[in-house]
Amino acid sequence: MSKYIFVSGFLLATTLLTSNVWGEQTSTPASNTKLKKLHKFTAEKKKNAAGESLDVVGNRTAIDRQRPTSSSYHFTGQELESERINTLEDLQQLSPSINVDAADPFNSSISIRGMGDGGGQTGGEANVGMPSSVGLFLDGVYLSRPSMMAHGFNDLDSIDVYNGATQGTLYPANVTAGVIDIKTRVPTATPRREALFSYGSYGYMRASALVSGRILNNLFGSISYNHTAQGGYIKNVRYGNNVNGYHGDSVRTQLYYTPNESLNFRLIADYSAERETPTPVFYKSITAAGINQFENMSSALGNHIVTGRATDLDYQNYDTTQQVGVSPQISWRFGGGWKLSSISSFRYFSTNPVMSDPYSINVYYNSGTNVRDRTWYENIRFDSPQWKTINFATGFAYSGESLNTNAISQYSDGVSGAWYKSSSYNNLDVYRYGSLRDDYYSVYAQATAHPLKKLTIKFGFREGIDDKSGTFRRLNKSPFYSGILSKTTALPSAMVNVDYDLDSLTKFYIALSYGEKAGALNVSSGAANKAGFGSLYIKPETTESIEVGLHKNIPAAKLDFKIDYFNALVKDFQTQGYDTDTQQTYLTNAGNYRSRGVEYTMTWHPINGLDITPNILYNDTKYLSYENARCAPEVSLQSHPPASCNLNGRPVFRAPKVSLSVVGRYEHRLNDKSSVYGTVRYSYRTATYATVDDSPSAKIPAYGLLNFSLGYKLKVHGTSLDTSIWVNNVLNKTYYRSLREGDYGSVFGWMGTPRVIGGTVGVHF
Repeated sequence: MSKYIFVSGFLLATTLLTSNVWGEQTSTPASNTKLKKLHKFTAEKKKNAAGESLDVVGNRTAIDRQRPTSSSYHFTGQELESERINTLEDLQQLSPSINVDAADPFNSSISIRGMGDGGGQTGGEANVGMPSSVGLFLDGVYLSRPSMMAHGFNDLDSIDVYNGATQGTLYPANVTAGVIDIKTRVPTATPRREALFSYGSYGYMRASALVSGRILNNLFGSISYNHTAQGGYIKNVRYGNNVNGYHGDSVRTQLYYTPNESLNFRLIADYSAERETPTPVFYKSITAAGINQFENMSSALGNHIVTGRATDLDYQNYDTTQQVGVSPQISWRFGGGWKLSSISSFRYFSTNPVMSDPYSINVYYNSGTNVRDRTWYENIRFDSPQWKTINFATGFAYSGESLNTNAISQYSDGVSGAWYKSSSYNNLDVYRYGSLRDDYYSVYAQATAHPLKKLTIKFGFREGIDDKSGTFRRLNKSPFYSGILSKTTALPSAMVNVDYDLDSLTKFYIALSYGEKAGALNVSSGAANKAGFGSLYIKPETTESIEVGLHKNIPAAKLDFKIDYFNALVKDFQTQGYDTDTQQTYLTNAGNYRSRGVEYTMTWHPINGLDITPNILYNDTKYLSYENARCAPEVSLQSHPPASCNLNGRPVFRAPKVSLSVVGRYEHRLNDKSSVYGTVRYSYRTATYATVDDSPSAKIPAYGLLNFSLGYKLKVHGTSLDTSIWVNNVLNKTYYRSLREGDYGSVFGWMGTPRVIGGTVGVHF
């Protein structure tokens, strides 16, 4: 109860709000920012209103002085809008280090360089008891579930993708794989009125509107609305309709109050709702020992197998998601250059899926996991003045989560018993109830020292305590009650980052980090059935990493590039197993793996008006010790299969060996009021295993996506008009976003969007 009183009290005390996270917008090194003018690559020393010395990059607001140098990507809201990047899943087309698995709203997961959410479930539902090691932040607020951003972006200022664990002492300790830092625009005195409308094939629609400006003296506000929709592109031959579409709405409002130069408040509130029909399609089935069990069962019971962008479903899937959030924030600069800042938040998230089997016969229906998730967050930070050779930041953070799940699986009369070869399934309703309470407290400190003119050293630590508890109950089939589970774990993090300026245009850096991802609880009976009651407790996952990089600016060639080598060792890898008897996913520690490779980013301006930005990642991931892994169905369907398999030396799932994106943009000014432009974007990923067991049948094939647009800009009497025509997936490439293993060696996949042709009209006045 005292925890609720603490957070509620602070929320009330900071009911107004601040600028962004610590009063300063974060920016990245210039090599990772697509800038139009070469002079923007050079950092300048500026004095702010409080007299502090801050690094300013490309005329943007000051960066956080404690931000360590490491591989990262920076994208402005304008860039993302012009490239039609509207969701986290879209973002991986620009940032090759990101991999997003978004089979449905709640089961979304993110990895960076092959590290992140250890899901990779082979079947069944995702387990809610495990956090992600990729930190997702919205205006400084920690989002505990990637699905909290499934509704898409609204009123963006920028997105920064920080690769690796070097950010782990500034962010919560679960951030051992990297950070996706999303920022929205702060209201200012300058009036902004914007409207945008896009329409395309397959019923694609995106409409947004924003009003921002002064309300009263020193009080500014904004309100933005966003609607997105995509018609289905999977044909259900049973009823002749299309499925796998969605539509959603979001509203975001802000107040920004600055009574004087030293103090500012920011209050942010948002609401979003989305409804979709997530639908997998049949991908393939496995023949083992000369027998294809799935085809045989389908033939015997009348299941119609459909391939391609089509399915035959007697019952269709629906999923409704809603969330609301409030975040008061404050920033206060006081005597001597000291600064106090605070971010508070409360969020409520719910999803209500009605899911059925992917077959034309009624095996199960009206099933799914209803989720109610409440989270709250507080981060208080002190920043020192900028002294001659050192400055530091220290603070306290707390995040809490209360999550409840209510799952049901309803089996039919007759068909279910025949399909699973047991009459016990006929007219069976299986209920599963889970709850999870997670409280994380931490203190942290990080400093930046300049012992020599060309040498900068950043070092920091974070000590966290994670207090987790939960229960699980299963009724009617393999009955199970976990009792009250609880686990308290200390989670230390540390980092050292050394930068050396070889000359004014060349920087060399080395970064070392250690972090621990919080332990987990099995909100599932599968683990206890497989490995005993003690397996309901999952150990923390640790990450040790090193990164070495070179950043070079070559003005004569109008080129700026960055190359780095990284090597990360992950121990006690948290991932998911699967109990075939209860058809239940469960969590487990699965040994160690490594992620190492080379990343290259570049910005090139070969001629006036032309920007070319290639980003390339080579990532060699490998299980170093994973002896008791679940066997892939190619093995388990053989006669006398082993109880487990050894995956030592095998690639880690959801980690393409090569990922790249290349963006080219050319803009030609016709006169003082108008210009024309064109963009081309190509992204490519090599084949990757979709499930943790490295099943060859569940391996997503390599694919590349080509997109382009042509546009015209006109500015008259303070009004800007931007019109464009565009094509996504120009070559109409068939590709899969995710694959999952089904019954009897079947594999089902969630397909990517086919070619979409559309147009956009945007007005700013």
